[in-house]
Amino acid sequence: MEKIVSNIHWLIFLLTAFQCFTVYEEQNEKLVNLQNSIPAIQGQLAKEKREFKQIKSYFKDIEEAKKNIELVAIEVEKLQKKLPSQVDDTVNLSLFRQVSEKLNMKSVNLQPSIENNRGFYFAKEYVLKAQATYLQFLRFMEDVGNNEKLINITEVKFGKLQKKQRGRFQLIDGEVKIEAYRYNPSHKVDRGFSNIEAEFENKKKKKPRKKRKKRPKK
Repeated sequence: MEKIVSNIHWLIFLLTAFQCFTVYEEQNEKLVNLQNSIPAIQGQLAKEKREFKQIKSYFKDIEEAKKNIELVAIEVEKLQKKLPSQVDDTVNLSLFRQVSEKLNMKSVNLQPSIENNRGFYFAKEYVLKAQATYLQFLRFMEDVGNNEKLINITEVKFGKLQKKQRGRFQLIDGEVKIEAYRYNPSHKVDRGFSNIEAEFENKKKKKPRKKRKKRPKK
C-alpha cells in the first residue's frame, strides 16, 4: 500500500497523459476532417462566385433589353400617332368609285365591311366586286395603292364569267378587299418588363439543388 501511495504521482501523470492524448487524437481528427473539407468548400465558393457573376450579367442584360424594348415601344407609339384619327367611309368609297369609273370597270359594287381592333390600330375593310379585264383590276390596285392615304389591298379573287364574250379583251369577275386604318387612342404598348422579371424569378425557383451526401455514422 505504501508502495502504491509513494508512486501515485506516476499514476496521476499517466492518467493525465492518456487524457491529453485522447483529446489530442479527437482534435487532430477534427483538424484532418476540416482540412479534407477545404477543397469541397473552395469548390462550392467558386461555384457561388460563378453564379453571382452570371446573375449580375443577367441583370445587366435585362437592363439592356429594357432599354431596347423601350426604344421600340416609343417608335411604335410614334408610328401609331401617324395614323389618322378616324376612317371616313364617304371619302374612301368615293376614292374607290372614282378609280373604278376612270378605268371603265363594269358592274361595280362597293360595300364597307367590319372594323377590326388590331391592338394599336383599327383596320376598316371594304369589298369591291366588279367585272373588268385582268389589266383593269391590276391598274385599280396600283392606283389605290399609290394614293397618299394609308390603304392596303389584302385579298383578291378572280373568276370566269359564265356568259359568252366576244372581243379581244375578256372580262372576269373580281373581288378586291381593301383596308384603311386609324389609330387606337386607348392602346398603350406593353413593354413586358414584369413578364421578363417574373420569368427570371421562376427560373431561380425551379433550379434544382444538389442534395448533400450524408456522412456514414461511425
